[in-house]
Amino acid sequence: MTFSLRTNLQMHAVVLDAFGGPESLTYRLQPRPKPGPGSLLVRVMAASVNPIDYKIRLNGAWTDIRPPAIIGADAAGVVEETGIGVTRFRKGDEVFYAAEISQMTPGTYAEYHVVPETLVAYKPGNLSFVEAASLPLAASTAWQALFERGHIEIGDTVLIHAGSGGVGSAAIQMAKAAGARVITTCRKSNVDLVVRLGADVAIDYRVENVVDAVRKIIGADSVDTILDTVGGPVFAQNLELVKPRGRILSITASETPLRRAYQKNIDLHLIRATRSGSLMEKIARMVGAGLLKPVVDSVYPIERTDEAHGRIETGGVRGKVVLSLESLSS
Repeated sequence: MTFSLRTNLQMHAVVLDAFGGPESLTYRLQPRPKPGPGSLLVRVMAASVNPIDYKIRLNGAWTDIRPPAIIGADAAGVVEETGIGVTRFRKGDEVFYAAEISQMTPGTYAEYHVVPETLVAYKPGNLSFVEAASLPLAASTAWQALFERGHIEIGDTVLIHAGSGGVGSAAIQMAKAAGARVITTCRKSNVDLVVRLGADVAIDYRVENVVDAVRKIIGADSVDTILDTVGGPVFAQNLELVKPRGRILSITASETPLRRAYQKNIDLHLIRATRSGSLMEKIARMVGAGLLKPVVDSVYPIERTDEAHGRIETGGVRGKVVLSLESLSS
């Protein structure tokens, strides 16, 4: 990726020029946006990379996004300008949020980003911009799955797949804070991380049969709630492990036949996270209370976004991969 000097009417951004590999991401100058009514112009200091980003990059034809486009949902930064009608924020406020992106609403892989005031919350003061940017979409997904859809309670046994990932690492901490017993799956190299986050039991899915391992620990069909962040064959495992009238919370699509789910009379929730400033405030309060800590795998300057995407696609990420834009403000 190459560098360019910009004017006050321009900004640096990463543009998806075509669906395909990481090389389709180009770092270049783009017009600097202006905030409309009810919106903020945020000088982005950090933006995280979510799995949905590389899936859109590979072939986002299933979305309404068409290249050339700026993608990215998470951001932490400083309010640069406010639109007409904005009442909660002013220039200089430090904020974080998860944005909606579409063909008409560019994403956060950019030096400046316009976002509705309603999606934004104040950045927790004890977090850096990089740490804050790692949380919005992953933590929002975990919160909505566990509490708004799963209604987990004290004493519940919760199985969280891929506990070392972005959603999983947040979910472990939230479930533990709610008083649940937490079982999670991960690679052996990540056992130390998930235990530190609060998992009571960690299963190395690469060498152990997850169904057998869970049944050995708590017996057959005894898991109250399962959070599936993986999908595929894992979904069939869930149907064997969840107790009758239990809950499966899935953030992935699955083509697994649901006869077993019907037989067990379970609640099945297919979850696509929604964005809101009020939810971000709840997450900020958890951070402030010491109940939720960001897990950052690695940090890349925005001009190396292609490498950041490559890191995500190789797998084994511990927490989140984050893009830093702070050098552009110095």
